[in-house]
Amino acid sequence: MKIKEFLKLYKDDAIVQTMVATLKQNEDVTIHFKGLVGSLDAMLVAAAHQLNHQNQLIILHDKEEAAYFQNDLQNLLETKEPLLFPTSYKRAYQFDETENANVLMRAEILNRINNKAASGEIIVTYPEALTEKVINKKSLRSNTFTAKVGESLDVEFISELLQTYDFEPTDFVYEPGQYAIRGGIIDIFSYAGEQPYRIELFGNEIDSLRTFDVATQLSIEEVKQINIIPNVQTKLLEEKRESLLDYIPNNTKVWIKDYQQTLDILDQYFEKASHSFEDILKTTQQTKVVLEPAMLFETSESFKEAIQKYTKIEFGNRFHLTADHTFEYEAKPQPSFNKNFDLIAEALSANQEAGLINIISSESLSQTERLKNIFLEIDPFIKFQILATGLRGGFIDEQLKL
Repeated sequence: MKIKEFLKLYKDDAIVQTMVATLKQNEDVTIHFKGLVGSLDAMLVAAAHQLNHQNQLIILHDKEEAAYFQNDLQNLLETKEPLLFPTSYKRAYQFDETENANVLMRAEILNRINNKAASGEIIVTYPEALTEKVINKKSLRSNTFTAKVGESLDVEFISELLQTYDFEPTDFVYEPGQYAIRGGIIDIFSYAGEQPYRIELFGNEIDSLRTFDVATQLSIEEVKQINIIPNVQTKLLEEKRESLLDYIPNNTKVWIKDYQQTLDILDQYFEKASHSFEDILKTTQQTKVVLEPAMLFETSESFKEAIQKYTKIEFGNRFHLTADHTFEYEAKPQPSFNKNFDLIAEALSANQEAGLINIISSESLSQTERLKNIFLEIDPFIKFQILATGLRGGFIDEQLKL
């Protein structure tokens, strides 16, 4: 079974169809999804995305769960890249202790939202990442340099611009915030992309734009346009900040696994930020060293206010908001077989007798062949299909009937 065939089972499902019709109305309603286990939540997000190409924001319990969820979506949506929105600071106000890779990911996501508001982005995140407010759209646009093929570009101008963005000149770029100029070739590693850009000039005209690999220096992909932005966590530190919920488009659908836990973590981190801010003031004896906590960090109250205008989908084990619509699945966790293939065969046979379709998720073709041979030996009458992708957790959906 191919992934698109598997997803079609859910896209054609009456519950999903009704849910998507509700989502398309763009009202500030609250939907409850109950009875979801394993990777079924990711399945529904993927199906909803393919049926309703609007932005999706998914808030999970923590970083680890968010990473697993993103991986599930990557396996299910082969042509769409879900984005992970991480936290950037190791500790509040420790601006020199940022995770460079995370800063890059946050900047890239803001840039993509800013330029593709209607493209149906899928953003996976967690409460700690939402504690940090983001640069407002106006400031990001004014500090973004866009270059297109065929436009004129002066080498001295771009060099001066990159220096004002605090980019470092090097012989060869290898990390965000660096640039190198060699004759008519300009290499720039922006904070708005996973790979650096190479600008090739013919005189003062941009002849080509491409991404390239820092290790091999070989081209990866030709592009028509690039956006260069500085480190939004440091260079634009004094610019006005706003909640990520104020930054994303109003038609975004917000999936949240534990609303109350999110609020609790936001307040917890805001309190830590407030203590750090007080320590800074005591140490420096200055009142304008950095912006106050309320300017940089989210609170539960500001979050509740910002989320009001969105369609909200609560799922998981705890529900906090009052539901306008409730959908329930008759799903149950996959039993623990402890590598006992006889037990697995018995479960598959029981599912088959109950009229269920047996679908086994497998990570590789070799594993697929091994499973087929094992079950053929145990019981040649067992029917099952292999889904060539590894998902986070198994489940049995009582609605997938033959």
